[in-house]
Amino acid sequence: MEDGSSEVPEGFVENYLSTLPSKLFYNDIKKNHEDLSKYSQKCEQIVVNNKKDELKEICKKYLRYLENNYTLWNKVTSGYDVCILLNYWIYDTLTGLFGSEDSSGIINVAFGNLQLVGGYLNVDSTKKPFYDRCKPNYEMFKHNDWEKRKQFYEYYIDYDTIKRLSDIYTPQCKDFYKYIEGKAKLYEHFENECLSNEHNCPDFYDKSRDYNPKKVLQDLSCHAEMVAAKQAITRKDNSRTEHEPAPRTHASDVSGHRTPSYDELIKENSNIGTKVGHSVLGVAPFLLTATALYKYSPIGSWIRKLGGHNESSLSNMDGEGMNRFLANTQGSHDVFFGDTECYISYQPA
Repeated sequence: MEDGSSEVPEGFVENYLSTLPSKLFYNDIKKNHEDLSKYSQKCEQIVVNNKKDELKEICKKYLRYLENNYTLWNKVTSGYDVCILLNYWIYDTLTGLFGSEDSSGIINVAFGNLQLVGGYLNVDSTKKPFYDRCKPNYEMFKHNDWEKRKQFYEYYIDYDTIKRLSDIYTPQCKDFYKYIEGKAKLYEHFENECLSNEHNCPDFYDKSRDYNPKKVLQDLSCHAEMVAAKQAITRKDNSRTEHEPAPRTHASDVSGHRTPSYDELIKENSNIGTKVGHSVLGVAPFLLTATALYKYSPIGSWIRKLGGHNESSLSNMDGEGMNRFLANTQGSHDVFFGDTECYISYQPA
């Protein structure tokens, strides 16, 4: 991962940041230059168990860069140490090829092979110190956060160019703003690292403080606009939070008991209705039978003699009313008696 920026539009880095020092370096060393074959024989000395061809390609690009970019090794004239970038490119590429750095030490073996082949170059004695300085350096990768250190160094050497480009491409100021702002997390990370253990501090940390997004964002022409936009979003979010009703599940009554939900109430009422209906259906045949016996049977005559005859008793139903009632019940598909016809005959006592 070559940059830790976030929220910038797709294509922004390629279109507007391709001239950053770190980008120019990576683009150059990745190229399949026509003269790479010149280094094939030297890279045949590499010994690894797998992916040897891929490692040979890395080897050729590494040796070619050493031989053709001597002037860039002078960090005084270039403004940065190209050997650091070279080491980061090698280790990052090996990690992409073999997997994580925990893959049975194979990355360390490959790294060691590249250290050896660097000594096969025929170099002028005046250049040898620079060749030695650009050999693969294990010490750079003893930290678990080496990827963050890579991104941090890239931003450090790129910032001056980023600022110049932002002044030129003013319509894209907001994108430059977001790109720089995305580096704030790197500064937070290394502030904590340096406070906890000064030996964990990158060598360039003190110099990099001048490029902290907290300090430099205010220098961009769109700073006031970006701050105002963020404040507006914050106010809008706060307003929405204040007006949104609190999420509710089942309410509770004062005593703390949960109030039944609407669906539960509907179900309970339905059950009550069913129970009442069953009770009515069970009582109805009994009432009809008792009424018929009272009006038309000898038992009814006997009861009337004991208690006295009252025409208004037992629902005040006369014979014609009872017949009408029974006819209606039978006309309604015999709700109470099913399909069985019921006849009540009267035999005088």
